[in-house]
Amino acid sequence: MRFILSICLFVFLVQISFSQGLENIIVEKYYVSGQGDISKTGGYLPVGSVTYRIYVDMKNGYRFQAAFGIPGHELRIATTTTFFNNEDKGSFIPTVIPLRNINQNTVLLDSYLSAGAACEGAWGVLKTEDDTVGTIKNRDKILNNENKKAGIPLSERDGLYTGIVPRITFFGIDSLAKMMFNNTNQINSPNVFSTENGSWATLEGTNGPTPENRVLIAQMTTNGEFSFELNIQIGKPGEGYERYVARNPVGDEIKLESLIYNSNVN
Repeated sequence: MRFILSICLFVFLVQISFSQGLENIIVEKYYVSGQGDISKTGGYLPVGSVTYRIYVDMKNGYRFQAAFGIPGHELRIATTTTFFNNEDKGSFIPTVIPLRNINQNTVLLDSYLSAGAACEGAWGVLKTEDDTVGTIKNRDKILNNENKKAGIPLSERDGLYTGIVPRITFFGIDSLAKMMFNNTNQINSPNVFSTENGSWATLEGTNGPTPENRVLIAQMTTNGEFSFELNIQIGKPGEGYERYVARNPVGDEIKLESLIYNSNVN
């Protein structure tokens, strides 16, 4: 009888696991800056800076709705140094960056919050999922993948997927996001983005642009130790939603280990 109960419990837990629409948080090391990437127009970019892309990886039919912070569930993105913000044509909202400008200086490495877009008219996708159609070439002949730790060179697969991208909406974090990630790039600029009363969202909810259903929610460039704690809401197929938290789940909230990240550990 105890054996049968154990089997039933196992099956029940497996069914709960399978019912969860958010499978993972993926952190992609998109690029590592080299000596040749220093650009006066783009702003100060320390050699060895890493550009991280953060994706929500969902089951088919699920939609990204929001990254949020509420009391008891801090949303936090931090570095031990500073975040790189392109001073020329960058923006804390990627849909404001025209596709025609993305190949200029270091715009492609800008730090921003997203709901799928890498710029106006292009989604951000993993380089391994890039179909290589329309791969851009850097106009200023930089971003040449001098550091091989970033894997596939951007000149071969730039992680851009052209199409109509969803709009991003800020709730309670407009000024903080602008202060942190708009085109200012100072040595002593803030290095912690934190909220317990705000979110960035896509009001309609959005599916990923490829069958894997992965949605880019942020890109961050820094030469410091990079870390985050996120809380994510996704929409179910049809109606309803699921909430995933980094710590201390309450009620229907689901704890997901990959919502916590540190570049020195992960």
